[in-house]
Amino acid sequence: MRNLILLLILISVTACSNNSKEMVNAMEGYWNIETVTLPDGSEREFPFSNHMDHFEIEGYNGVKNRVSPTYDGGFINYGSPVSFTWEVVDQDVVLTFKDGDSRYQQTLKKCNGSTLILLHDNGTEYIYKAHENAQE
Repeated sequence: MRNLILLLILISVTACSNNSKEMVNAMEGYWNIETVTLPDGSEREFPFSNHMDHFEIEGYNGVKNRVSPTYDGGFINYGSPVSFTWEVVDQDVVLTFKDGDSRYQQTLKKCNGSTLILLHDNGTEYIYKAHENAQE
């Protein structure tokens, strides 16, 4: 009986880990901010923005770049890239960003390839929509 319980726990941890990796890997690519919900509940919508975030993931590390599309279908970076690491904490995927001397965390609430939801540690929620015409 004890071995069965240990086996079930191991399967559960492995399944959560695989699902977390799939969500993080689905972040890779170009994302437009659709809505920002502030901690006070107020919302700001972005029906069209010429700026987006581009995430690159390699293992447990990543980089977020702010980019703008160009007329030839490419992208240009603006600002400095922000590196991050990710880990599973209490069954949540937590991204820890390091931007110069500052650090902040965001919890990955959802990422399925078309929608990305990040919750900043200050309570601000960012809802992204995948950029449809990206040429990588």
